[in-house]
Amino acid sequence: MGLDYRFILITQESYRDKLFEYVSKNGSLDYGGCASLHFEMDSFIFKYLEGGYDWRPHYDKAEIERFIEPNGKASIGCIYISIKKLDGPNDEIEVSFTAATSDMSRLFEDSISISKWFTDLSMEINSTITYLDLEDDGARIIYFKGLPVRLDLKGDSHLGNLGSNFFDIVKEFSIRYEHFRE
Repeated sequence: MGLDYRFILITQESYRDKLFEYVSKNGSLDYGGCASLHFEMDSFIFKYLEGGYDWRPHYDKAEIERFIEPNGKASIGCIYISIKKLDGPNDEIEVSFTAATSDMSRLFEDSISISKWFTDLSMEINSTITYLDLEDDGARIIYFKGLPVRLDLKGDSHLGNLGSNFFDIVKEFSIRYEHFRE
């Protein structure tokens, strides 16, 4: 079984239509929940398109060009989109964008352009929090309440390792990190 990394956005149910407008404007979506999204080209996307994540890269210009849109953006898909309603009083939904292959999962982890695309979407739909779920390798928070961030939580059982110490760790770091001092 391969990697199934996914970007997860938490937002209000009322932003559902705006979410699909953004996806339609910046890609395409079929009726089965499979999207092809258009990202600015970066070196990781180029590497992915030429098969660089494969054990046997291929350098076929004609094959790569069919994934490049007229505006120069790369079309990456199939990315599976699913939405589930979260329990609680806040009327929130969890929107998942799941990579279809292990190679695409690695691309999600590496690409600056893809991370920016999801940060921009998060701003558009007023996401509370957006993160990349790296399965057993942890999670990467990329957006929190209006601000782009990057917080990597690494390792097998990453949250279990932090447990109740997480807030103490953040507090101790914040009072000692020179950029947080006034």
